[in-house]
Order: sequence, then C-alpha cells, then structure tokens
Amino acid sequence: MTESSIIMFPSLLCQLFNVCSKYPVPTFIEPVMLNVTAIKGEDVEFRCKIDNLGRHMVAFIKADVPPRLIAFDERVFRQRDKYEIRPRVDSNEWVLKIKNVQETDIGAYSCQLNTDPAISRIGHLALKIPPTVARTTASAVEVREGHNVTLRCNAHGSPPPTVIWRRQDRQIIRFNGATGYGASVYNGSELRLTKVSRKHMSEYVCVASNGIPPDESWTVKLHVTFEPIVIPKAKEVSAVPGSLVRLVCNVDAWPRPAFSWTFNGKEIYNSGKYSLEHSVSEKYKTIHILEIKDVGLPQFGTYRCAAKNDNGKHFADIVLREAPAYKLKSVVLSEELRQDAEDDSPSGASSIVVRISSLVAALLLLNF
Repeated sequence: MTESSIIMFPSLLCQLFNVCSKYPVPTFIEPVMLNVTAIKGEDVEFRCKIDNLGRHMVAFIKADVPPRLIAFDERVFRQRDKYEIRPRVDSNEWVLKIKNVQETDIGAYSCQLNTDPAISRIGHLALKIPPTVARTTASAVEVREGHNVTLRCNAHGSPPPTVIWRRQDRQIIRFNGATGYGASVYNGSELRLTKVSRKHMSEYVCVASNGIPPDESWTVKLHVTFEPIVIPKAKEVSAVPGSLVRLVCNVDAWPRPAFSWTFNGKEIYNSGKYSLEHSVSEKYKTIHILEIKDVGLPQFGTYRCAAKNDNGKHFADIVLREAPAYKLKSVVLSEELRQDAEDDSPSGASSIVVRISSLVAALLLLNF
C-alpha cells in the first residue's frame, strides 16, 4: 500500500477545522519513519519528528484494509491498554507506543499530518517469533514393517526455524533398512525412512530453533507393525514328579498380540495347578511364563504357546518330559548338599561327610 492511498483522515480534518492555509506547511524532519523489529511480547515505539507543526495535528494509523485510526493529536481512539501516545517529546517528536506486540500487530504504521493534501511517513513492524510446532503435527505414526514412512515436523516462527531430528533413546537413525547408513541427528522438517524394520520403533524428537528462545520440541512415536514370532526358551524340559516347572516363551510382535497356552488342544487358564504370567521386556518384546505346580504324570506332554495379532499368528511347542533316573539322583544329591551347607556348626560339618558318604553309597547301589 502506498503512502498516498493509506487514509484520508488528516486531509478531511484539515478542511474541517480550516487550519491548513493559515500556518506554514509542516515538514517531516527525517525522510522515513524507521522500521521496527521486536521479539513477541515486547513493547515497541514508532517515532515521528515534525518541523513547523503549528496548529496542524498528527495522526497514527494502522495501515490495514480498511485503515484503522489509532490516535489523533493526544487522544488514543482504540485499545487504550494496547496503545499509548506521547506528544511533543523534545518539542517536535511524536511517539506511538505499542505494548506486548503479537502477530496481529505486524504490518505498516503511518504517521500522518492533516495538511492538504495529507503527508505521511510509514514504518513497518516485524516480529521475531520463537519457533512453534503446529499442534496438527502427528504425535504417532504407524507403518507396516518393510514399507517406507515420512515423519513430519511442521514448525513456524520468524525467522523461519530450522529443524533437527534425533531418537529419544539416542540410538542411530537408520535411513535405509535396519542396518543401512544412518546418523545420530538429521536436519530437515521431514524425516524419510525406507524399508523400516522393528528396530526403527522408537520415539523421534524434532527440535525447532531460530535463534529466538525458547526452542520447541515435538515427539513422534513410530510404531512398526509386524506378525508375531514365538521363540521358546527351551524346546524340551525335564521335570521330577512333584516339582514346580516353569515353561517360558518369548514373543516379538506389534501391536501386542493375543497370547495363549494350550495342552492337548485345550487352553490353559489360571488355576490351582497352573499359573500364567507375562511381562514386557522392551517395546515389542514380551515374556510369557506357564508355571505348573506339583507336576504329575497327567502333566507330561506337549505344550503350545501361541500369539496372534492383525498381521498374522505364530506358535511354538515345548515338550515336558519326566526326568530320567540319573537326573533324579543328581537332584537329590544337590539338594542334600545345599541343605547341609547352610548349617555352620561343627556337628553340621561332620553331618555333611556322613550324608555325602551315605548318598554316594546309595547311588553306587542304584547304578549296579
């Protein structure tokens, strides 16, 4: 918008009060009104120096469409808590103060005199705005394993901010597959990852900065979905009748799967005989434990641990067998030695020797 088209207030007022032809024509001492750049929230001032003002009057106008009169002479017309006018500073300077500047205050401001025709000077207000990340930015993204994904950080500010990415767990960002090239940080508002694997699953933090504090960060959780993989801790387990047995299955899956234990095709639930436990070891990994109390002949056989989610299903079998006789003897010997070692008395020490001798003799007889 040009100076001549900003507003007609001063010219009309000049004609209304008939003061334009009676006094010398005022002039601006400085050729321009200085532009102002401020940080959001600060107070700013536009200064206008005039020579030979006489009976003429000064107006400050926000050069919007349509223009808005802020102050005329010594009177503020709108938002008195926002604007303040200081007239005749050092006899020839008029000052417009704008408090707590915000984005809505950005633009052109005109200092105009009610001459005929009106004369004016224009200054522009620009803001240095700390960076912000748009709240429309996704906070969680889901992608199928093996596919590509782009994480976005929509940051704004003045000057425009730069954006860097890093993983919350401080691990390397892999750009191409689980073992492809990578870096600890990435510069740019869009982070593109190709052939993502479950190892990409993490929280990714983008930090926007433009030199105006404070910086702003945003966290995007990347979920990589894949079918379950069930891995038993041991495929075969031997147990002594009457003992307590723990069968363990490790599961990798996302989203977290539905999990079950079965024996002879029947699902197992918590009961006096069975106890089911599970825990999360990390991200997409879970540990499932089936505890069998007082194992007897009916409990020996094949147990199946199975997991299922929207991407697929998988299972593994664990065979529970009765421990052979030689293993039973070893277990008895170990238990006897452990109990005797807990007794610190001299009589306890001699007792250990006697018990060991007795057990060795018994084992020799059994083997023969």
